[in-house]
Amino acid sequence: MPYCARCGAELPEGAKFCPKCGAQISGLESGAKTGFERIGHDVNLQEHWIRRIVAIVIDSIIVGIGAWILAEVLFFPFRIVGWPSFLASPRNWLQFPFMMGILYVLYFTIAESEYGYTLGKRIMGLKVIRLDGENPTLDKAFIRNISKIYWLLLLLDVIIGLATSGDSRQKYGDRIAGTLVI
Repeated sequence: MPYCARCGAELPEGAKFCPKCGAQISGLESGAKTGFERIGHDVNLQEHWIRRIVAIVIDSIIVGIGAWILAEVLFFPFRIVGWPSFLASPRNWLQFPFMMGILYVLYFTIAESEYGYTLGKRIMGLKVIRLDGENPTLDKAFIRNISKIYWLLLLLDVIIGLATSGDSRQKYGDRIAGTLVI
């Protein structure tokens, strides 16, 4: 289904302008091509993904600071009792990435279901909506964000979304959840 690149509204077949916001339709919104085929020549799509990348960097800094503080608090008692440093260190490569992934999923799921955006998305002028235009429910937000538990899963989620036909602004998790970032 084609959607407006500006507001996310569903476009009628053959429309030259969005019926909701009046944005001119470039003709690339049809579902015939993959995101990889479109992104090379669609400036709006390039801008969209750049804004999403900047937003996730901002959100990563926020979640990273939160994860670091939480790890310091949780592992403080172990340092007091003198456990070996590899067990008591919040910097341990097994402990910190796991905590970071859990915090990522919680942060994104709660923020997007409650407000429709995270702080990073808000700064970059992005919003997550269901295909009916409403904020995602908690379960939809969880489904679209579960790949954020580990960076490789998120990368695969984006690649599969861009490699398959459909709305090029959706990662695969968005398609499963029925959500869209506008």
